[in-house]
Amino acid sequence: MNEFLLETKLREESPDLHQRMKDSIFVLQKMLDSFYTWFPDFTDHSVLHSMDVLYFSNQIIGEQIHKLGSWECYVLIMACYLHDIGMGISRKDYEEFVEKLELTSYRKAHPEADETKIIRDFHHEFSGLYIQKYADLFDIPSKEAAFAIIQVSRGHRKTDLLDEKEYPTMEIEGEQVRTAFLSAVIRLADEIDVGSDRNPELLFDTSKLTKQVDIDAFGTHESIRTVTVSNREIILSVRLKEPRFEKLIEDLQGKIQATLDYCREAAEKRSDFRIFQDVVKVKYMDGI
Repeated sequence: MNEFLLETKLREESPDLHQRMKDSIFVLQKMLDSFYTWFPDFTDHSVLHSMDVLYFSNQIIGEQIHKLGSWECYVLIMACYLHDIGMGISRKDYEEFVEKLELTSYRKAHPEADETKIIRDFHHEFSGLYIQKYADLFDIPSKEAAFAIIQVSRGHRKTDLLDEKEYPTMEIEGEQVRTAFLSAVIRLADEIDVGSDRNPELLFDTSKLTKQVDIDAFGTHESIRTVTVSNREIILSVRLKEPRFEKLIEDLQGKIQATLDYCREAAEKRSDFRIFQDVVKVKYMDGI
């Protein structure tokens, strides 16, 4: 019942913003697919992943949707689609953004880092810079809206959601936009998109993988058949591809739980919203 709450509310309350959002999605689909150029064997970061993140965001917000304004719906939907846009930037943009980020200390600490590792480690920052540079292309209507979308997109990983300067409760056209809460939602939604559809066989030939870390990542995703968000729980339904993946599933469960705990804290301390899910459970199928 919660699958399209954000989209429905936005369409009903602000047809103009809803149309801007739809036009932007049409433009950015091919841009998102360009991540394959850099990461031909990496887990899916195409528009399909963006749609999953939006789906889980709807599930996490649930009945609190009535407290969100149209601008918050617009910002969160746009961030869901744009949060990984930095994974597929052009080489020209890569060189420009790396210079802006001033990664001197990072390079000293990671002398082995090649371009793909830098993109993976900083893709949230690349996404923010990309949105800033191409805001007009995405028909984002104001600098304030662009700032909110950038911060929420960046907020899907690593950034400090408790920082009031980085994640303010701001105002756009008389409506509150609680960037910390929206970022907490997208961070958790992104974290729980770990099901088997992140690496469908139609997109990837997993038999050709050679790096153990990639083999383990794909095997873990393949073992998680579904992810379900209920009112109080996040449930990973698992059918192990091989027995050895049980430990990797347990590690992932702990990682998701840590993200959940942090996002719950950010929502409670920085907004009048709550993330009511409080535990991550693993349900083994077929008695495994």
